[in-house]
Amino acid sequence: ETLQRIVSTLVNKNDEIHNFIDMLNHTISNVQVNSSNAISELDEEFDGLYSVLHEMKGSMANTIQQEEARKIQALQ
Repeated sequence: ETLQRIVSTLVNKNDEIHNFIDMLNHTISNVQVNSSNAISELDEEFDGLYSVLHEMKGSMANTIQQEEARKIQALQ
């Protein structure tokens, strides 16, 4: 009888461990998916920022060139 209780306890603990392992694997999967989504969103945000900066650079360079032309014309 004692041996049967020990075996039963071990079986229960084994089930608990397998359930815990399944829960950990599920959590790992969620972390991986969430990390991948976060990186994708970060890439999109930075792509947007790079685009805006590139546009601003072009606009500022154009303004500088126009100002240069205006000053050279005024000096001539």
